[in-house]
Amino acid sequence: MHSHLLDDRSHGQLGVDTPSRHEDVRLINLPDGRRLAYTEYGERTGYPLFHCHSHGSSRLEAASFHRDAKQAGFRIIAVDRPGIGLSDFNAKTSVAAFTQDLSFLAEHLRCKRFGLLANGAGTAYALAMANKSPERVSVLLGMSCSFPLFTEQGSVFQRILRSSAATMLKSSILLRHWRGALSHGRYLQRLLESLSYADKRVFDNPRVMEFVENDVREALRQGPRGVASDSALQFAALPLDFAQLNTPCHFWQGSAEGSSVRTRAERFIARLSDARLHEVINRGRYFYLRYMEDVFAQANNLLERGKKPQIQQQAFATTQLPKLVQPRAKANSR
Repeated sequence: MHSHLLDDRSHGQLGVDTPSRHEDVRLINLPDGRRLAYTEYGERTGYPLFHCHSHGSSRLEAASFHRDAKQAGFRIIAVDRPGIGLSDFNAKTSVAAFTQDLSFLAEHLRCKRFGLLANGAGTAYALAMANKSPERVSVLLGMSCSFPLFTEQGSVFQRILRSSAATMLKSSILLRHWRGALSHGRYLQRLLESLSYADKRVFDNPRVMEFVENDVREALRQGPRGVASDSALQFAALPLDFAQLNTPCHFWQGSAEGSSVRTRAERFIARLSDARLHEVINRGRYFYLRYMEDVFAQANNLLERGKKPQIQQQAFATTQLPKLVQPRAKANSR
């Protein structure tokens, strides 16, 4: 089974609760006066999972998880990062600063213990949160992850180079997303051109295209500044205490993303004390729109909860790191 959002055989309604209605959005006031926006999906009384969206996305990204999360008994709390969607911009934004926002929200919602659900570049925020509050974070689930480029501060010269690269990237993204805000069709066309064949097949479904377009529009609601600042943070150092980061971390990756992406993921995950990599055979970056049921099933197993949907073992090739990962040819032959 998989999410009905991408079921080409289904001609019913969209398999998510469309979050365009503003009554679905909640705002809290942070200690510094900024507002933080979030939307909840899944089972409202279920186990809480805070969702960290990818770059160029918003809290609406988690709408595709709603049905599978509800069936698995999870409460998804999807948060807009500063300057994105309806969350106020933060001129002093950083990964560490957002973990403070997330901690405040968790306290506000009385979530003493919770999990983290990350997609793409949202992985850095989830890792930082797990590192900051290991006593509160029970599990980290990552899809199509973009891991931090730098986990050490480095020399003064290295920091200057990274700062320059971040400034250049921010300027480029500001221009690109400004144009995208004026022409979403052109923006989405460029996105499609960058995708693997497996992902292009996913976007053949017009409902998927509409879903992603709504997510992009929401991310750029306040203009491109928030998205640009968020994306530029990939060049900022994210110091992690790998000895302290003992949270169980499970990462899923589509095999169609390529060997270079896989190799980088393996190298980073091997540094974690309790991590596992799941390869989704013959799927690309957007595999999570189809296989979230399996991700939630693994989460239930990790948390030893009673509600455990059956995992589709044939869809995954799972490897415990830092042991040597099986060769791709052998994994594909399964």
